[in-house]
Amino acid sequence: MLNMEKETIIIRKSLNGICEIILNQPEKHNSLSPKMIQELSDTFDMLKEDSKVKVLIISSSGKSFCAGGDLDWMKKQIFSDRATRIIEANKLANLLYKMYQFPKPLIAKVEGNAFGGGVGIISVCDIAICSENIRLALTEVKLGLIPATISPYVILKIGSNNAIDLFTSARNFNAQDAKNMGLIKTFCKADDIQNIIEDETEPFLLNAPSAISASKNLVKKLSFKIDQETIKFTVEALADVWENPEAIEGINAFFEKRKPNWLMET
Repeated sequence: MLNMEKETIIIRKSLNGICEIILNQPEKHNSLSPKMIQELSDTFDMLKEDSKVKVLIISSSGKSFCAGGDLDWMKKQIFSDRATRIIEANKLANLLYKMYQFPKPLIAKVEGNAFGGGVGIISVCDIAICSENIRLALTEVKLGLIPATISPYVILKIGSNNAIDLFTSARNFNAQDAKNMGLIKTFCKADDIQNIIEDETEPFLLNAPSAISASKNLVKKLSFKIDQETIKFTVEALADVWENPEAIEGINAFFEKRKPNWLMET
C-alpha cells in the first residue's frame, strides 16, 4: 500500500490496481474549497496516465462525504465581478467533467451526508455505494443560487423530473430515494460497506483495461451529451444568477443566521 497525503486529500494505491482518493478535510465537512478542487484535478490527471491503476474509489474521512461549496469561497463570490465568478465556477465545472471522462471505473464510497457539489461528485461516478443512514440534498435555491455546474451529471443520473423536484424543492432525500432515482447502485449498513465495495471492484480487475475505457466512452457518446458547450452554459448560468439580488440576499442571510427577505413572516 502506497499512501500520498496532500493538504486536502489522501491517495492510497494498492498493489492489486485499486486506488482510493479520500476527501480529508473533516473539520470543513470535506467542502469543495479551491485547494481541494485543484488537488483533485491534478490527481485525476496523474491517475489517468498511471497504467497500474485499474479502478478508482472516492471516499471521505469524518462524518460527511462532501458538504458542497466551501463557505469561505462563497463569501468571496459576494464581492466578485462576473468575470471572476466565471473563472471560479469553471474550476469545479472542469473537475467534474474530468471525473466524468475518467477512462477507468470510478466508484463512490459514500459513508456520510452529501449536499450540493457532493451529490455532483456521486453523479459523475460510474457506481455509488452508500451507508443506509446518509442524507443528501441540493440546497442551492435556499441561498438564491442554482446547482448549475453539477446539473448535467445529476440530470443524466436521475432524469429531468427528479432533477426538477430536487433542484427546486431543496428537500432532503435518503439512500432509498437515491437508489430509486438511480443516483446510487445500492446502500447497506455502515459495517458492510467495505465488503460491498470490494465485491464491486473485483470484476473490473479481471477485464481488459482498454476495452473498459472504450466501453465507457461508447456509453457516453450514445447518452445525454455533455461537452464543453454544456459546461460553458452551466458556468454562465451560475454567473447570471449571482447577478440577481436574491443570491446576495440569500448568502448574506445564511451567514447572518436569519431568514432571507423572500420568506413571508408567519
